[in-house]
Amino acid sequence: MPKETIGNIKMNYKVSGNGEPVVLITGLGGDISFWNGMIPLLSDKFKVITFDNRGSGQTECPDEPFDMPDLAGDVISLLDRLAVKKAHVLGWSMGGNIAQEVALGFPERVASLTLVSSYMRRPSRSSYAINTMIDSVRSGGDLECLFKIIQSYCMTEEAFRTREEKGVETPGLVTSTVEQFASQMAALDRFDSRTRVKHIKAPTRVIHGNADIMVPPWMGENIAAEIEGADLVMIEGGGHTMAPKSYAQALLEHLIRNPIN
Repeated sequence: MPKETIGNIKMNYKVSGNGEPVVLITGLGGDISFWNGMIPLLSDKFKVITFDNRGSGQTECPDEPFDMPDLAGDVISLLDRLAVKKAHVLGWSMGGNIAQEVALGFPERVASLTLVSSYMRRPSRSSYAINTMIDSVRSGGDLECLFKIIQSYCMTEEAFRTREEKGVETPGLVTSTVEQFASQMAALDRFDSRTRVKHIKAPTRVIHGNADIMVPPWMGENIAAEIEGADLVMIEGGGHTMAPKSYAQALLEHLIRNPIN
């Protein structure tokens, strides 16, 4: 995959398919592989742009703090380098924070907005748990265990039971150092769009799983209620991380309904 120098970072990215551009933004600690299942469901109709946020994957960045507007600026800079004037933007979880900042700061660049498993202000319980895990790694714990425990918040009971019955281990894919992960988490903890999200003008669809314990479903309901004209699609049995096929149709309907003009 190519890398693009953008300001003080070197961004790892991938472009798949042809058609109107769709940007997929992953969440806390996620890397470009998160979208491997979604890309084939979109790339026959759309140009799909995926990348590693600063602080994860193969994107290279300096060891310094950053915030969600910085991550949103990275997205816009990548679009500039790819000569993409306007795109559909989807953000999952923390990626939804970035997507909101893109829609608020660069409204002319967003044809449609899709927020998956997202929120205006992170859940306090989830923040407490994740920051405690970070502290445990800094005190000598195993970084892979941190990523494994996060899966317990992201996946549903049914998913774990099925894997257990099949004898399949749930891996903890390590995508960053603990300090890179902590930098993303610090940016996530500082994010708060509760007084600003109402200013989003892009056609918005909120997609949320009704079995999400990382970000409770009411948070998806609240964000949809705050954005004028937004609609909400609740995925039955969906956890924080959902199988692409469970919401791809809802995504495609939204993209097709809001063509780039």
